[in-house]
Amino acid sequence: QNNTIRFYELAISNWLTNAQRPNGMVVRIQGFDKGVFGGNFHTHNMINHVPPGVDLLCYSNGTDYVRGFRNAVAQAKNGRVVVLVDCTNLLNLRHLHDKDRGWETPYPTNQDEFMSFDNVRRFGNGGKTLIVSYGNGVVTALRARQNLVEKKVIQSEDCVDIIDCPYISDIPGGLRDALSIGQYEHILFSDICKEGPGSNVLSSYVVGLQKEGILPARWSFVAAPRAYNPLGNVVTFLNEDDVSEAFVRLTSN
Repeated sequence: QNNTIRFYELAISNWLTNAQRPNGMVVRIQGFDKGVFGGNFHTHNMINHVPPGVDLLCYSNGTDYVRGFRNAVAQAKNGRVVVLVDCTNLLNLRHLHDKDRGWETPYPTNQDEFMSFDNVRRFGNGGKTLIVSYGNGVVTALRARQNLVEKKVIQSEDCVDIIDCPYISDIPGGLRDALSIGQYEHILFSDICKEGPGSNVLSSYVVGLQKEGILPARWSFVAAPRAYNPLGNVVTFLNEDDVSEAFVRLTSN
């Protein structure tokens, strides 16, 4: 408890003093969301509170992680506190569908290649429906999209775009830009954290985008069940069926 209080003091001092008391650091938190690593089954999927002054990120792939880590180090040198939350399932993930090696991404060798807090990654650019997620939720959304095609709910994957938003402390500028043009008729926010108050991060996106007037009228939210996670079982984590069913409910109304 004392360490937690100390971290909060360090984290908010730069923010409270308008950068007069910088405590720049990069913190990595492992063991998030479903997955097995090193024989241990990690079962944590709640982000209860992000104090002001903390930049929280959760990447979905290796390329963005490297680019984003470079940016995190640069921001820490300027006094900011950056926390990277690592999804356990992604540490050794190679395949997206079957044995396609679809989640093996190239290492960005250009040392000047960064990923800012406002940058997002898009999977598709011409659909009328959008799924917004981060971390392991991006993989879940991509697999759910393929399932929707296989079940003939949608004609092709081009019907649904997916935007990966690694920066989860605030709404990234890339998401704002994507929504500002009014392309999407439906938006599904897919959060790997638990549903309910004080447990997830994308709900703050909804509030902010609604306040800014760029959230379409037809949107929905899906997250992991608000339940205890039994050891050795992933039944309480967000899965492809959860996302697919939420998509059908949203687009059928």
